[in-house]
Amino acid sequence: MLQTKLLISCAIFALSSFANATVIDFNHLAHNDTSQAFSTISSNGFVIKNDSQGSDRLGVWGRNDEFQADTGHAAVFVNYSGSKTSIERANKSFFNFKSIDLADVFNNGDSATIKFSFFNGQSTTFETVILDQLKGLQTIVFNKNNLTKVSWVGSNSQFDNINVSAPVPEPETYALLGMGLMSLWIARRRKHA
Repeated sequence: MLQTKLLISCAIFALSSFANATVIDFNHLAHNDTSQAFSTISSNGFVIKNDSQGSDRLGVWGRNDEFQADTGHAAVFVNYSGSKTSIERANKSFFNFKSIDLADVFNNGDSATIKFSFFNGQSTTFETVILDQLKGLQTIVFNKNNLTKVSWVGSNSQFDNINVSAPVPEPETYALLGMGLMSLWIARRRKHA
């Protein structure tokens, strides 16, 4: 009986990882001032940092400021052009990086080139994004899995709505789980027969 409960608990935990998606939207940072500065931002178990030296490395325009790309809410801007911004889990575990919304720093529709680096603990891959020269946020989809950190560098920009999730177990994990459940079911049938 204990084995059955343990196996069912493992199955529920493994299947729950499918519903573990999070959107980091920074709305908890919305304010009515012109702007506010941050050296580091923590949200939903993730830490966002910038490698520039000032305490004002990251900022948030006021919710109704003309520069705010997410009007009425909050998008974070990078205050130093050419500096590196990064996101990783506070507990340093793996995560999936699905998408991010980007805009130029002053929300003018200016072009911006941003180079992303995706770290998985063993190798690094790169992708470059060029903003579409429109005002407001532009969603960039990456669908990168099993990462330890994501960083980006380039023109000053704003970012928001970072879509992340926990890694989904490999198919082999589900196969082993299924075989274990099947073995328990067979053992129970033999015991009652």
